[in-house]
Amino acid sequence: MKQISNSVQFEQLLVDNPLVLAYFSGENCNVCKSLKPKIEMLVEQQFPSVRFLEIKTEQTPELSASMNIFTVPVVAFFVEGKEYIREARNISTAELANKMQKIVGLFED
Repeated sequence: MKQISNSVQFEQLLVDNPLVLAYFSGENCNVCKSLKPKIEMLVEQQFPSVRFLEIKTEQTPELSASMNIFTVPVVAFFVEGKEYIREARNISTAELANKMQKIVGLFED
């Protein structure tokens, strides 16, 4: 898992990695802290080809604003730089896995 510190770094990772799951979190967000290990484990176990990144909204306000992130946590899944899935606040890892599986399955075939 890589932490992103600016929008240039984020854009470069989207260019370099065809499948990216971005996790937008907050420093004082308890939901973010409890959900992050579950999302990270999901990616490691079921989607090894997906690059997982964490973006702390307090450290990257310009990136968060440009991505229309107004609450945390937010999970955004990108395929070749384009956002395909966005889940916010009450995120079900099972539903996220199902949605990602459909897209990753099409991408990898």
